[in-house]
Amino acid sequence: MVGLTARPALAWHDDGHRIVGEIADRQLSPKVREKVRALLAGMPNYDTMATAATWPDQQAKLDETFAFAYTSHFVNVRGEFSPRDLYRICLEQAGCVATGILFYTDVLRSDRASREQRGEALRFLIHFVGDVHQPLHAGHREDKGGNDIKDLRLLEYTTAKERANLHALWDGGIIALALGRGGKTWATWAVELDGDITSEERQRWIAVDSVVDWIEESRLFAASNGYLGANGIDPVKTGDVLGEDWYERNRPVVEQRLQQAGIRLAVLIEDALG
Repeated sequence: MVGLTARPALAWHDDGHRIVGEIADRQLSPKVREKVRALLAGMPNYDTMATAATWPDQQAKLDETFAFAYTSHFVNVRGEFSPRDLYRICLEQAGCVATGILFYTDVLRSDRASREQRGEALRFLIHFVGDVHQPLHAGHREDKGGNDIKDLRLLEYTTAKERANLHALWDGGIIALALGRGGKTWATWAVELDGDITSEERQRWIAVDSVVDWIEESRLFAASNGYLGANGIDPVKTGDVLGEDWYERNRPVVEQRLQQAGIRLAVLIEDALG
């Protein structure tokens, strides 16, 4: 499984999760947005969609009470899989991002759950929908979703003394470069990405409404982009130096996955709370 230590398991890192949460918030109807704010109220620093998105990495992973949720941040798949295959893989993994999303969606809908339980479910749900759209969170078991492809250098994101693994570059490296080069904050980029979504894209993305299909999308992006060098043929190997061409090839994928996660998260929450 993907490592349980803090750094490797942070899908999208904090800024990526904040962007997903902000896009989703901007897509909600006023009625549902008020319900969301009521459920998130009472936990300082994690009471908006954007900030709540970081709670499962910043707080829940430090609390053994939530140890059961560690494996819900990812799923390790390779090659085509059926829903039955995914069910088996999730059982072997003792839970996966698919089971996490389905479970917390049910809790959020439940009339029997308390407000606190539904607020907790909402924080996990915001985070896990972001996770499932990061391509290497549907990566290979043998390399722990790219965590074992190490000592990589990427432009100004790394130096000779500060290298990163492939998973971390997809979690945060590409986003950090985009923010730094554009002179943007996560919040300004979230507004920009949200504004760039066309009505045609939105309709096409929400038509894919199964978490199984979201995982398959990530698996395919991992195969076509996540694990490959800039030429789209040779695999990234431990110790590689990744340049401008690699960044330019993969930034559009990251942008689209952040947008898709935000749009689909909003629809899921609307359905659960509307």
